[in-house]
Amino acid sequence: MAEYTLVRSRRRRTFCLQVDGQGALRVLAPASARLEAIEEFVSGQTDWIERIRRRLAGRPKPVVLTDGALVPYLDTTLRVVLGADGGRPRAERDGDVLRIAAADGAAMRGHIELWYRAEAYRHGIERILHFAPLVGRAPKKLRIAGQRTRWGSCSSRGTISLNWRLMLAPAALFDYVVAHELCHLLAPHHGEGFWREMARVMPDYAVHRRALRAQGDRFTL
Repeated sequence: MAEYTLVRSRRRRTFCLQVDGQGALRVLAPASARLEAIEEFVSGQTDWIERIRRRLAGRPKPVVLTDGALVPYLDTTLRVVLGADGGRPRAERDGDVLRIAAADGAAMRGHIELWYRAEAYRHGIERILHFAPLVGRAPKKLRIAGQRTRWGSCSSRGTISLNWRLMLAPAALFDYVVAHELCHLLAPHHGEGFWREMARVMPDYAVHRRALRAQGDRFTL
């Protein structure tokens, strides 16, 4: 049986499994649950645990952000050039070069993320202006987020959120998420009416939907 960390809670009524990014298993269980019942539950989930661990093992390793590294940017790549010139820490694009001025590796990664977030906002506004007339609705606000499990969302107040990591994906997949969230302004669900709107706005949406599902783990730094 797989090794695991057990976390008991008086508020919990059911069993739950969690696998972190390193493949470590955690079992959440009611405080009163018998150990035999917990182990029986874990044993019954062996196939699921192994499937998740195989998927995690197959995920691409984060880019090593060293001088000369190549980082994705929509349909192209940028070459990282490192250097500290005594000015403020920053990241800025110069053609096909992404120049980074930072004190250390941790700060460098943080400045790169801030730059990608700003680019995601700029590009997101551009693509919303393109798709909003096709959809027939526009959001009240654009927000850039960094969720690990969601590429976008649309709130009941009309705020669209886009994951900055979409800037690491092909431009067509960025467009798919923008169109998807805009269509939620018309249909706040994933029912037949929603997919009908998607087909109207983006006839080949299904191709991009499959690609995002299949390749999403690749879009990381």
